[in-house]
This record gives sequence, structure tokens and C-alpha cells, in this order.
Amino acid sequence: MANFVVELTDGLVATADGETFTLFVSPLTEKLFTHLADRVELVRCAAGNDRVFQRILFQQFALPCLIRRHHIDVMCCLADVAPVATAAPIVLKINTLHHYLTPSALGRARAAYRRIMVKLSAMKARLVIANSRATADAVERLLRVPPARLRLVYEAVDDVFAPIDDRTMLGARLAQRYGVSMPYLLFVSVLYPYKNLDVLIRAFARLRESDDWNGQLVVAGSDPFDTRPSSEALATALNLGDRVVFLGDVPQADLRDLYAGATAFVYPSASETFGKPILEAMRCGTPVVASTAGSIPEIADGAALLFEPSDTGQLAVRLGQIIRDSALRDRLQAAGFKRSADFNWGAVARGFRSAIHEAAGNG
Repeated sequence: MANFVVELTDGLVATADGETFTLFVSPLTEKLFTHLADRVELVRCAAGNDRVFQRILFQQFALPCLIRRHHIDVMCCLADVAPVATAAPIVLKINTLHHYLTPSALGRARAAYRRIMVKLSAMKARLVIANSRATADAVERLLRVPPARLRLVYEAVDDVFAPIDDRTMLGARLAQRYGVSMPYLLFVSVLYPYKNLDVLIRAFARLRESDDWNGQLVVAGSDPFDTRPSSEALATALNLGDRVVFLGDVPQADLRDLYAGATAFVYPSASETFGKPILEAMRCGTPVVASTAGSIPEIADGAALLFEPSDTGQLAVRLGQIIRDSALRDRLQAAGFKRSADFNWGAVARGFRSAIHEAAGNG
């Protein structure tokens, strides 16, 4: 999320046409915007995401006062929740509705809070920005936001993601840093239960039973709800041994290597509002196998091999296809390059600028 805010702000400032920008930053995030200090006003807030309860109180009670003090014409809120007491017009970006769709993944208290505050924020906002048509439809259905107040602005993929031609050097880096050897299939995501990692592990076990492919399944992602031990136990029970490699949280700078070295990227999520890892893999020239859940078919748009998220057998078949069929991999690689090029920061900045001006003009 921090990277999205930085890239969006860079784009808005770079193409400013008389607008001035004020950023409300926390002590931890302020350093991300020091390169803009001569072009934007940075206002340090007393709390950030590292102190959740204090952040909530600050956002709802202190931030409206700061908005008034700094004469904000439009307040752009990028993370689902807005200060509902402000009189300024609000442009609200909704990133996820998992508190409705998969509440168990968030925990009872967090899901209940988000149900209340995201609903209130969406009702308060002059315009709501969704990051996919699937999300926009869910916002309309679950939050009762009319289409006249909904705007679609896709997210973007960083330029750091690109193919790597030197496979020998790439293989050496992967082996040295992570003990990973090619060939391998790759899964990248925070290990929320709805990301369906266990379905992938079972499909991988079926693949190894029916195919002589000797590659690994590499799993990269943080584990905030402590689901990794059960997935590791499943892999052991299925006699996969060291064929499933859990890397934990991987720095953004290393993800390009992991994507570029993979035979295919597999994204079995059972619920998705955007699915940026799919596009990151495509940018790196890696074929994608993904579920049909949520926004995924919309974002992939024919550039991925799809399967039903609960169908382990179908996923195993898809994995076999992507491994054995080099012509299929080449076709998906070319389609992925073309599709992922549609998601760029210039388009994101234009979409937000249009919404901000519309909100201000309506006021």
C-alpha cells in the first residue's frame, strides 16, 4: 500500500496543473516522501498503522481538524476508510471487501470494525474508486453505493518487474539466497486462508503422482494468521518432502528473481479484488495459472490458464499442461507481456486526478 501511495503521489505531482498537494503522513511513512518535500506539504500525524487503535482515534477525531486547518478542498483516502466527520468532499479508494467475502481471514474484531467503518466511509464519500469491475460490483451490491458515485481505476505494476535473460546467473542467485533450484512453480501471497495454498499443495501432489516432473513448489509470503504450520504439515503428509519450499516474507527487491526463474506462477485464490502478483509475474515473462475467482478473469483477460478455485483435480491438470506444453507457455508469456502493459502509473494518476477534480467541481 505504501508503494501505491508513493507512485500515485509522484504521478500527480509530476503532472500538476495548478493544484497543490498536502500529504498526511505518519512518523514511519514520512521518509517515503522526502523527495517531494519541496513540492508538497507534508503534515506529520501522531499515529500510523503500527499503532492501530491510536490510528483509528486520530483518523476519526483529529484528522478532520487538520483537514480544516490546512484548507483541504478534496480529501483523497486510499485505504478503504475515511474520516467521516470532515466536511471536505472525499474520494475513497476501496481495495478489498474481504470483511464481507471472507471475514474469517481477518478475525472477528477486525472484520466487525471494517464492516462498520468501510460502509460509513463509502456512504460519506462523494466518489468511490474501485480497483476492478468485480470490486465495483461488490461495492454496489454490499455497500449500496450507486453506480453514479463509482469510478474504476485499475492499479499498476512497478517497472522493476521485467524478464531476466541470464538464466545461469539467475539460478545462482536463487540458490545462494533461498536454496531454490530450477525448475519450480511459484506461489506469492500473504498466507491468508482464502488464498487457497492448501488446494495448490494437493494439486501439486497429484501432479507428482501422475507426472515425472521433478521440480519444486516455492511458496513466498508472510504468515500473519499462523497458517503456514498446517500447510507444511499437509505437504509432509502428502510425502512431498523438500519439494515444497516455504520462504516466508520475501523483500520486494527479490521478487523479480523469483518470478523470472519460475516455470509458471500459480495463483489459486478463492477471493480476489485485484490480484497484482498475476501482473507482476506476467511482466517478468512468466506464464500464469490462476483461479476464476473475483477479479482474476478480468485482470488476466485471456493471458492466463484458468481453473475453478475449489477443483484440485482441474488445477493438477492445468499444472501438467503448463509444464509439458512449451508452445502454451510461449503463448501465455506473449499474452502476459501485452496485458500487463495496460497497467501503468500514468493511467492510475489520470484516473485519480479526474476523480479529484470531479469531486471538487461537484462541491
